[in-house]
Amino acid sequence: MKKFSVSEPEKMSAILNIFSKLDDIRWNGPGNYNLINYCRDDLTDDEKLLTHWLCYIVDRQMPFERIWDIGGYVLSNLVHGYTSNPDRDVRQLLKDYYEVDPKNGNLTFKSRLESPNQRLSRYGISSGPVRFASRYIPEDLILIYRTLVILDKRANRSLATYMSHAFAEHLDFELEVQRLAQILNQLTYAGGGRLSASEADQRLDKVDRDISCFEVDLEANEKLSGRKRLWCSLRDYLKSPEFNPHFVAALRRSGYQHADRWKRSSPDLKKALKVLELPGDVWNNFEIFRKGLFTPNINNPRKSWDMPKTVREIYQQLSNIERDSFYPEQLDVTFDFVPRMCEESMCKVCFFGGGIRNTCHQNKDLLCPVALYSCGYVHQCNPEDCALKEDSVKGLCVEARNL
Repeated sequence: MKKFSVSEPEKMSAILNIFSKLDDIRWNGPGNYNLINYCRDDLTDDEKLLTHWLCYIVDRQMPFERIWDIGGYVLSNLVHGYTSNPDRDVRQLLKDYYEVDPKNGNLTFKSRLESPNQRLSRYGISSGPVRFASRYIPEDLILIYRTLVILDKRANRSLATYMSHAFAEHLDFELEVQRLAQILNQLTYAGGGRLSASEADQRLDKVDRDISCFEVDLEANEKLSGRKRLWCSLRDYLKSPEFNPHFVAALRRSGYQHADRWKRSSPDLKKALKVLELPGDVWNNFEIFRKGLFTPNINNPRKSWDMPKTVREIYQQLSNIERDSFYPEQLDVTFDFVPRMCEESMCKVCFFGGGIRNTCHQNKDLLCPVALYSCGYVHQCNPEDCALKEDSVKGLCVEARNL
């Protein structure tokens, strides 16, 4: 088999560095990310972290706005009930937050409506109970139950306490991030598997049996490149201006003495972000995007394209040449970039097509129009310190049309 290799390292490096700069803009403020519609204003930092984790469990093949708006409300209610009643049996408590339709056997998550909620009202929800059905709700129910039972048995119902198991003195950040990914996978996704609603009770019983002897395996080395929801969650804890402060505060509250090491501003943490895997999705695997920017610069690309693995290999090969701060997870900005640019054939004003010269105003009193139309990111123009204004990758996309 012919070896996969980067044929045009300078071009590939230039392409990836644009996505690196867009990623920096993305995490420059919480307004560029979708926030959870919590059921109440007084949730603790740990409760917000756990709500976020559960929201990503149900985040599959449905509009993300519905997950954060309705699912976030219901699941934050579940989390608050879980942490506020530490002596109550987890399985009995969970039954208060889902129902089975007697007519068709379908499952639905539910919670009471605490007070009028503007975001829920957009969906016509003005009275309780608030109901949310994820795309794969039978499996999601099992994964949520597994998560809550393990936290109950091993971490006093605290996600931050559970995550602190991954940390030890004298470990470098890269190893700690990798260990954190491994134990988070053990917490939830190691227990996955498709099932029908009628099988839910049997699988809940199986979870009880499996968890009875559960131990955190700090030496696990499972390949996790395909765990999209895992990497999205972990990425948010380490990079998000919204969730990283909750992460640090919850670690501190759990008794972990070195919580401030995990502030997103930490230079050592920033260096360790290269171990984060790209969450694979339909956008970074979008055909026009791949063929336009990646295939032309790669020798012997795989027949079965796997962008997380492909970008990891590219990153490793580019590590021997001069490059800026790009690391694989940063390509996740394609979640915002590809549907706006590639799917809509916005080649005339694309970085990699016609270029940005006609839209880049370089006026520090205004928002950056390039970040806004490319990804929907609200970003104040700063022409004195802008890595985008040089228009350095114009014409590199071989799929660019209508120029």
